[in-house]
Amino acid sequence: MGTDIATDLINETQQCAEQRLWRHVLVNAFSESKIPTSDRKSSIYKMEAHEWIIKDNKDFSTICWWSGWDPEDVRRQYLKALRSGDVTFNRRQVMWADYYKKYLKLKTAKTKEERRNLRMGLEATRAAIYTATTALVSNFIVFQQA
Repeated sequence: MGTDIATDLINETQQCAEQRLWRHVLVNAFSESKIPTSDRKSSIYKMEAHEWIIKDNKDFSTICWWSGWDPEDVRRQYLKALRSGDVTFNRRQVMWADYYKKYLKLKTAKTKEERRNLRMGLEATRAAIYTATTALVSNFIVFQQA
């Protein structure tokens, strides 16, 4: 997560219990973004943590303020970890996250035709995942709009 924030967490004894709790929520998100495995569940957790940190959303900002940290400072530390290679993504992890988004779309599909098309896309994506490498993605897009 970055030595500045980790040191902050360890050294500050004047924090209240609630502030420590919210700091650990942020540390947990950073830890999940560093998951090295490429299985479906881990990859989804990793990508959700990544998107939660980088996207400008109210929940992230609120938790940062409750922890006593500025959301932009936390995000800057995360982006620094991305650039330095402390947080990496491989092809299979990115594909599992894409698969999950397609699956969520399938769950909300209204028509039988739409569900059929989405199911075929899911099957193709799943087949591609099993043949994908676990090589690091070097041109990973850091910020994606919803």
